[in-house]
Amino acid sequence: MIERSKRHLAEAGETYWQHMHFAAAVGLMTIGAGLACLIHALIPALCQGTCSRTVNLLQDLFRDRGSLPAIEAQASGVITFVSLIGLSLLSGSMPTVAGGPFALGISIALLSLTVPLTFLLSNSELAPVTD
Repeated sequence: MIERSKRHLAEAGETYWQHMHFAAAVGLMTIGAGLACLIHALIPALCQGTCSRTVNLLQDLFRDRGSLPAIEAQASGVITFVSLIGLSLLSGSMPTVAGGPFALGISIALLSLTVPLTFLLSNSELAPVTD
């Protein structure tokens, strides 16, 4: 497995960390595009152009891997949204992992999901996050 990974990294012309950064960004953007489609399916007023915009950014990224910093900036809203959901779910699992009651974990997860929901409602197209 290590040798195959080394060969793949050499073929990609990237270090392990560069490759991990690229793959993680692609994964977050892909998840974000999918979530945006599902959200739009439920509530058509939300994420009207988010999925197609994010898929176009992914296509641009695969054409030019060197454009990762610029693409990440353009997809920062989607990446932030997915990251907030992940952190919310992780925080909800902590009490259960620590031996606490399952209901407590579910309660905390649902409560913490208000953070990404608030982000979505204040940025309904998951537009880029700016300073």
